Amino acid sequence: MGNFSNTVHFKIGDKEKFVKGFNAYMKKKGFVPCDDDEAVKTYIIALSVDQQWSTLADMDSSDDSRALFNDAKAISKSMKLPCITEVITDSDIAVLELFDKTGESADRIVVGDGEIYGMGNNEIKPECWKPLLNNKADIEKLIELTGESDLMADERLSMISSLFGVDMLADSDELGIRNDESILKLSFKRAEEKKPTLNTLFTQIYGEALEPLGFKKPKVRIPLYVRVINDEIIHIVGIHDMKNQLVPFGAIATVYRKDLCIDRTFRQNETWYKDLWDFYHEWHITDKPFDKGGFDYYNLMPLSDAVQNSFNATMTWILPVLDNVKTLKDVADYNECMFKNHITVISLPINESLAAPYSDTVIKYILDNPLADLEKRYSTALEKIDESNKRYNFSQEKITQDRLEYEQRYNESRQRVKTFLEDEEIHKQTMEELERRKEHNLELLRKYKIIY
Repeated sequence: MGNFSNTVHFKIGDKEKFVKGFNAYMKKKGFVPCDDDEAVKTYIIALSVDQQWSTLADMDSSDDSRALFNDAKAISKSMKLPCITEVITDSDIAVLELFDKTGESADRIVVGDGEIYGMGNNEIKPECWKPLLNNKADIEKLIELTGESDLMADERLSMISSLFGVDMLADSDELGIRNDESILKLSFKRAEEKKPTLNTLFTQIYGEALEPLGFKKPKVRIPLYVRVINDEIIHIVGIHDMKNQLVPFGAIATVYRKDLCIDRTFRQNETWYKDLWDFYHEWHITDKPFDKGGFDYYNLMPLSDAVQNSFNATMTWILPVLDNVKTLKDVADYNECMFKNHITVISLPINESLAAPYSDTVIKYILDNPLADLEKRYSTALEKIDESNKRYNFSQEKITQDRLEYEQRYNESRQRVKTFLEDEEIHKQTMEELERRKEHNLELLRKYKIIY
């Protein structure tokens, strides 16, 4: 019984480059190099004497030419290398098919009596084979060896091998037991499937929608997107990861606050980061039903679904609020409660309470007509207080006490605004401090690659 084999020969030129390219091809198929005992795929690469040719054999499917030849064509295309696929059948016939640098078939040689197997003997295209020969003048010998002859196919292949400088008689079994420097054994295992991280999914899902709207992803520890309006106002959207649930959040700030560090966790910044429930409760600007404030991702609930659901909720409840905040007055309206009541400037130039670094109440001094703005907010707040008192049936004593306390806070704030407007030195020092903060915070934004 004669010889049966399937091999592939590449014209390489550079051994290291070929091995690197082969590994890259296998990586695309989902395989990575490994030790022999872990291997699910093993290939043998045999180098010619001058290392200009590389013979490739598949040790796991040596009887199946289809898989090996498909690999060969794909490698030929990806590495732009000519290759010859070779099939020997019972030593009677050999078929050599040449694939060019595009991975397309350029020509085919039938060595032996092809009519026995239903193949016609073909005339070769000399221009396709000449560049691969050791001596281009040997093309006539090649044509002669492929024609009619009394020699067996494997005998003629031995002679053809010398014309190319590559052993066309070596089969996978022989190559597998050889142990010399010309043999390279490459083992591969399936690459572990990498699940996308939260940050990757966040960038893919949120980024596609937010980046065209002017948002940029800063280099910080948690998933965030940030947008800057007129070098003054900062819009933030992000995800708080509770390890089995994702909670979308948003925030609005200005460059005039004392602390604009966004490279902190949600918990560290929760004084001014507002979660989904806050946006629904405080700024209910859509008639869509509110389902929930967080999205699970455990057991059969994939992380990708949770990120997509959090994004959908962000676009419904958070982004419309941010889109409405375009001026400093809008910022004051956005954070009305904190702006008036909870965080105040104790004295000028800008001496703030302990919590004030996380607020933007200092912008009251640079609003258009700050006294009128303050009085309008005071009047609006009194109306809400009256409504609340009626709703909860508070005693007259408590109502009077709350009124007096609120009026005192209003008078103190009003006096500070008047001092700012009327005292030239205080006005100058306050504006200098606001300008210093702005420059400092803009530099932070540049550090985070949000502005340039």
